Amino acid sequence: MSTASTLDHDRAAVTAALGMTWDEARQRVLSRLGTYVAQESPSAHAALLDSLASTVAADLRAAGATVTSRQAAGLGTNLVADVRGEVDDAPVLLLAHLDTVHPVGAFGTGALRVEGERAIGPGVYDMKGGAALLVEALTLLHERGERPRRPVRFLVTCDEEIGSHSSRALIEEHARTAAAVLVPEPSMPDGGVKTRRKGVATYRLETTGQAAHAGIDPGLGISASHELARQLVDVFALADHARGTTINVGVLGAGTASNVIPANAWATIDVRIAEPAEGERVHKSLLSLQPHDARTQVHVRRTEHRGPLVRTPGVVALYEKARDVAATLGQELGEGATGGGSDGSLAASVGAAVLDGLGPRGAGAHTLDEHVLIEDLPFRLALLCGLLKTL
Repeated sequence: MSTASTLDHDRAAVTAALGMTWDEARQRVLSRLGTYVAQESPSAHAALLDSLASTVAADLRAAGATVTSRQAAGLGTNLVADVRGEVDDAPVLLLAHLDTVHPVGAFGTGALRVEGERAIGPGVYDMKGGAALLVEALTLLHERGERPRRPVRFLVTCDEEIGSHSSRALIEEHARTAAAVLVPEPSMPDGGVKTRRKGVATYRLETTGQAAHAGIDPGLGISASHELARQLVDVFALADHARGTTINVGVLGAGTASNVIPANAWATIDVRIAEPAEGERVHKSLLSLQPHDARTQVHVRRTEHRGPLVRTPGVVALYEKARDVAATLGQELGEGATGGGSDGSLAASVGAAVLDGLGPRGAGAHTLDEHVLIEDLPFRLALLCGLLKTL
């Protein structure tokens, strides 16, 4: 049995499970992935996201799914696709998103580029690779005249990279009634799945003072930037690295000119937490911030939040199922944790058992080096087919 730390897959076991050659499986996924990647889909570019959603909807209907479109004004289209199962029971919920962080033309062209063992392109790793694998898995079962063991509900969203504001209610609604939730976001670097994710929250901190000429009337000014600096000392003190709670201020600003005492200042705060209780502690503390200078005002609002994916008994049971399926494919499937968030965290927040990181191996998420490893695609396809047939 090979380990997930190499790409030395058991080809005989994978091809036997898929009923096709390794090259056929690889080419099927690459072809569909190439179609999705070529249709560039930056977040909030509604027209492009609508177009890609239309392509994916047609592919899902061809795979035997009943598909409903949910328009998200100014953001694109969310899709809900249903596939009947062998048994009439609670469904398995599949989650994927079509939006990417890359502006149109960032890679020169949206066309999928194959260089050696890498397939390169906008969103190929995060997460069109996972979306293409799920569609291909459902297509393959349909072609064989087979059904998933349970009913499958596939939720394909358009705004994950910018906070899932249009899709959050849909995710939570369907996660509440799901028997399990599978998320083909990128795997761990060694190929393992993700059984823990940090929660993510973003806040905007604003301070208000009084503008004045810095040279002529400095005594009349009340510096919003000075107040912001004092507030940020308090903000950073909320971090607790021993409990996995981190604070970052990556963007901030103030004022209008160097010779004007600023009347306004602001900062964007990124909070990452491993435990739900920590999220509540930091949230309450941030909303309770008080001015150091009584002449200033301080305002804090939360602009985005996802709770953590906690390694619950339900998550462990799902992981063990996936590990068993991988073992039949000659692969040892590991597990791990990540500091990034996903829609899987939204599903977990309403009590669903979630297995994340089922997508292909690769690297370079959100960069111009974004890629997936081609030789990992047949194994991922067989793993997803096996999970749908046995869960």
